[in-house]
This record gives sequence, C-alpha cells and structure tokens, in this order.
Amino acid sequence: MKKTLLFLTVTCFLAAPAFSQIKFSDETKKYIEYNQPVTVFKNVLLIDGKGNAAKPHQTVIISHGKIDWVGDDAKAVTPQGANIIDLNGKTLMPGLVMLHEHMYISAPDISTRYLHLKQLPFSFPRLYLAAGATTIRTCGSVEPYSDIRIKKDIDLGVLPGPNMELTAPYIEGKSTRFPQMKENKTPAEAAAFVNHWADQGFTSFKAYMGVDQPTLKAAIDAAHKRQLKITGHLDMVTYKEAAALGMDNLEHGFMASSDFAAGKKENEPPAAGSSYKALSELDINSDSVKQFIRFLIDKKMSITSSLAVFEGNTTTQPQPNQEALQAMSPDTRDFYLQRLAAIKSAKGPTVYDKAFTNTSKMEKMFYDMGGLLSVGTDPTGNGGTLAGYGNWRAIELLVEADGFTALEAIKIATMNGSIALGFDKSIGTIEAGKAADLLIIDGDPSKNISDLRKVQYVFKNGIGYNSKKLFESVKGKVGFN
Repeated sequence: MKKTLLFLTVTCFLAAPAFSQIKFSDETKKYIEYNQPVTVFKNVLLIDGKGNAAKPHQTVIISHGKIDWVGDDAKAVTPQGANIIDLNGKTLMPGLVMLHEHMYISAPDISTRYLHLKQLPFSFPRLYLAAGATTIRTCGSVEPYSDIRIKKDIDLGVLPGPNMELTAPYIEGKSTRFPQMKENKTPAEAAAFVNHWADQGFTSFKAYMGVDQPTLKAAIDAAHKRQLKITGHLDMVTYKEAAALGMDNLEHGFMASSDFAAGKKENEPPAAGSSYKALSELDINSDSVKQFIRFLIDKKMSITSSLAVFEGNTTTQPQPNQEALQAMSPDTRDFYLQRLAAIKSAKGPTVYDKAFTNTSKMEKMFYDMGGLLSVGTDPTGNGGTLAGYGNWRAIELLVEADGFTALEAIKIATMNGSIALGFDKSIGTIEAGKAADLLIIDGDPSKNISDLRKVQYVFKNGIGYNSKKLFESVKGKVGFN
C-alpha cells in the first residue's frame, strides 16, 4: 500500500487484504492512499462535529468502513494488524455534508432568452470529494439521467466522488426561463411529476420559483406519501405559505424570501427587485421578524444557507480565489471575470449588499432560536462559485457574515446536514458505529475556519483519498466536463 511522507505509518505485514468489496477502477485507484481493513488514527486533534471543543491526544479506530472506537490515546487498545497513522496533532473531523450542490455550473451563452447551464460530470464530483464533502445532496437536476449515472459510477468505484443523494428535476410552475425544466400547468401534473422521478430512484425534490400554492401543495403531498422530502427555491410562494403547506426545507437562507416584498399578491411573483429592497430595509430585530422566524421553526421548517453564491453578486466580495481560477477552463474563467468586473463596477453598498448583510444575520437568529440550519454551495450565480472551493467559502461565510463560531459552522456543515437528510444515525459526527467519513487537516479549523482549506486526506467509508491529487486532476478542466 502507498504511504505518505506526511505521516508515520506502521502496517503489520500480516494485515488482511483491502477490505472494500468495491472493485475500484484504475482511474479511481490513482487517488486512493489508504484502503486497509483496520486503521488507527492516533495523536489526533479531534473535532467531533457536535459543536464540542476540539480534543487533543485522541485515538480513532476505524474497521471495515465504520468508526469502531473513539477515546484518549492512553486508553486505546490497538487491534492486531492495524494500520497505524500518527497524525502528530493534526485535526481529524467528520466529512462535510453539503446540501445545495449541483453537477452543473453557470456558463456563457449568446442567448438572451434562456439562462445557460453546463453539466460537469467529470470535474465536479472530484472537486466535492477533494474539498472534504463526503456526502452531498444535488438539490435540483437539469440532466437527471446524467446525475443517475454519475452516482452509479461513484458507487461502483469507476470514478471518485462523494456519496450522492439525488434531487429530482425542478418542480416548476406554468412558466420558466430554463429550457431544461418541465412546466407543470396543473397540480395533478406536479404530483405525477413527483411520482415519475421517485420511480427513477430520486430521493428528494425541489420546487422552483414559478410554483404557486396549489401546485406546491400537490407536490408536497405526493413526496410525503412516498416518505420523501421536498425543499424549494421559492418566489411566488412565500416562506410562511410554504411552511403552512408542510414543506420540509427552504433553500438560500432568507435571500429567496418574498414575504416582505411590498405589494406581493398571493400566487403571483413580487415586483422585480422588491424582495431584495424589502430585505435590505428590514429591521431584523423587530417583533414581526422574530415572529416570522418563530413561525417557521414551529412548523419544523429547516433552512439551507448558501452564502457563497450570493456573495458573488455583492460589491464587497473578496478577490477571486487563485486556485479556483486555475481550475477553470479558459472560457469559464473569462465568463466569470467579465461578470465579476461588472458587479464590482457598481458603487456600494447596493440594495443587494444590504439584503445580503441582513439575511446573513437572520440565519444566525434562526439558528439561535432553535431552527435547523444546514449549508450548501449552489455552484451557479456569477460563475465563480465552484464545487469544492465554494464549499469552503460557504462555511467560512457562516463565520464571517453570520457570526457563528468556527465550531458552530463545522457543526452546521456536518451534523446538521446529516439531520436534515435523515442520516444522523450513520454520518455527520465522529462516533462509534457511524461511517468512517473523516477529514485529515493540517491545521485547526476550530480556531481558524479557513484551515478547512488545508485538508490533506478525505476518508469516505474508510477509504482514504489524496485531496491534492484530486484537485490536480481537474486543473484547467472545470467548464469542459
């Protein structure tokens, strides 16, 4: 087995063959560094994902893809034949559970009628895994059979990538700007749409901006009848209306809320720009806002933050990440930089900037009042929010924009994501009996959240992947495939 120079690794020569029953392809094997039946991580700085303080001098034992034991180094009993990795104080934390991901990106197009999207089946799965996302929810498909095939190839070991929960094609209403979306003219059509894609194996659904209340209600009922969840990026339907209808989750924090838009009529879209204007002027400490948030929580509505994609339209965003730029194909990079220049040319603070600030604070209010907040990336927008790199930025912004502690942000990106998916019994935290989805980080993200960018190895179901090699494999290709 390959051994890294970064760690002291001792393996008994009598160790059993690689435990995984997956027959990894030669391509996937290029990125696998560890594939032993039993591995002991010792001298670990442990972040458990529950929000607890990081613990030094910990041992974690994994066996056949599961976490077998967690505790103090002094109390650890090393199994015979185990592969021992001394992390020398490096961080071990749960794999990221990211809930607003896609297999596509915004792309250049000469058309002014349609928004153009480009499917990236090669580069995006690698970027997600490289950054430490061991489980993702695709949160809306534009090429559903491609998404099915990507998941299949990953599960079979043909290609490297995260565990994927597939969200069906968008549930849209009577009119859409996206040519990839079916226009559901009636509630009955929406219910049939849900049943069709559930039959194809999709495990969640997402309603989109043009859905009205009768259509949304039909989709919710159809999904729930099959014990499946439904989320949404809404516009015609307000957050309070969706919560009253029994929806499970809402996307984009509070930036997609039309509840406060002036003149908003039931089952009609708000006037152009009115939602952002209202959000920019909102007194978030008012009783009405607190009552609004309390209503959502009481209805058991969870919310997914996606600050990275919204930051991409603010005038105050930082300079582009150079590694992300190097990952892009030339046309993708040019498209992004042109859009970025246009955004930054505006004189701030703009209405959008103010709305971003207010709604970021509302995410923290929602969490502090007891709401379930998860996080995702949404690699669309201005074209600069990529899989992987965007995951890191979305989590950083929980600290920078929302005001969470680093440990709270990690909890949101691990345990909370698993709860939102209904997988908290098997992933999301470092506990005995859970999947060995683990990140080795050369730093301490509990003190500096940006140390997430120092991930070295990503263990998914006990198989350890080299993060650097995965990133290098897509350099200059993001946008081509």
